[in-house]
Amino acid sequence: MITKTLRKDDTVQICFYTEPMPEAESAHLVGSFDDWDTNAHPMRRLKDGRFMAMRRFEPNCRHEFRYLVNGETWLNDAKAESYTPNPYGSDNCVITT
Repeated sequence: MITKTLRKDDTVQICFYTEPMPEAESAHLVGSFDDWDTNAHPMRRLKDGRFMAMRRFEPNCRHEFRYLVNGETWLNDAKAESYTPNPYGSDNCVITT
């Protein structure tokens, strides 16, 4: 699930939520906004087993992203706006601000 909020400073706050993953120990939000740095944005575990990360972006931008679970499994967000192929034979999620 993804939520977007336009802030008073004209940035767009986006909250990224995974599906519940009670067996997962960690999750990271990874994307084009951080040069695909797998450690830059650890996600916080919620009581219901989902993970959440919040980021602010400039408006009118396009970003690709994925979730990295337990440092080895890449997952997409089922609620992404669209998907685009990546060079590894899978798809990246796409979100616009």
